[in-house]
Amino acid sequence: MQKTAKRLGRGLSSLISVGEDFPIPSNGGQSSTVEPAAASFVDVGQIRPNPFQPRKEIAPVHLQSLADSIKTNGLLQPIVVRQQKDGLFELIAGERRWRACQMAGLNQIPAVIREASDEQMLELALIENIFREDLNAIDRGLAYRRYCDEFGLSAEEVAARLGEDRTTVINYVRLLELPAEVKDWVVSGKLAMGHARCLLALRSPGDLVRLAKQAIDQGLSVRALEELVRQRTNARVIASQPSTLEAKRAQIRAIEQNFVRTLGTKVEIQESRRKGSGKIVIHYYTLDDFDRISQRLGVQPE
Repeated sequence: MQKTAKRLGRGLSSLISVGEDFPIPSNGGQSSTVEPAAASFVDVGQIRPNPFQPRKEIAPVHLQSLADSIKTNGLLQPIVVRQQKDGLFELIAGERRWRACQMAGLNQIPAVIREASDEQMLELALIENIFREDLNAIDRGLAYRRYCDEFGLSAEEVAARLGEDRTTVINYVRLLELPAEVKDWVVSGKLAMGHARCLLALRSPGDLVRLAKQAIDQGLSVRALEELVRQRTNARVIASQPSTLEAKRAQIRAIEQNFVRTLGTKVEIQESRRKGSGKIVIHYYTLDDFDRISQRLGVQPE
């Protein structure tokens, strides 16, 4: 099955639609005359980084690996730049390639010159970061949120603009609600995205940090951590109910607790004044929680 291509916002694909390979010239070569929207060799020293680049740090080990590859094979994909009035260039896309070429000791780099507004520069920098394979989950969440904030978009609108699933964007942004200590563990790789997502079902920051540390110390799988989270949630639900349960009939209390054990979330049965009528209230705390409960009830999305 062919994978659906990512969509870029506001016609940004026209800025980076480069289809040719360009070998790096020798260090003694001269720059070609630059024509707008044409592939050319540009002096590395004439290029400035994208001033709207949200990613401030690039791991030196990744840059060195890319630099070694460039020394051996050349740079196969040109960077994309815009020309400034002072004759210098600003990066639109390809900062890692540009920095790696500097590390490799090259004087020139293949570049495609495009016209781009400041808004397009920022949007493309965000998109380039979001789809990086080595971007950790917290940084990706920050990139999504900045995308929302800068352009006044909802998570759903950002998802549609990028060709992403709505829940993907929402789940990454929600990771930013984690306590700072837990976010640091996600950034360092001690906790995976799956671990962090299931921890969001916990409402107590103390419980969240304790279970996160337990997952790290014991090397728990995501499934094992989900079970611990479910047990902790159930315990808190049951502990919070005695004052309200006392006013209910024993039969209703027993049924409520059966619902809690079955669905793994807080459930309330509220009897109305009219005999034989009332309502059942099922609580959920995250979108993952909602999906899990729906599956247990046999309810499938259309």
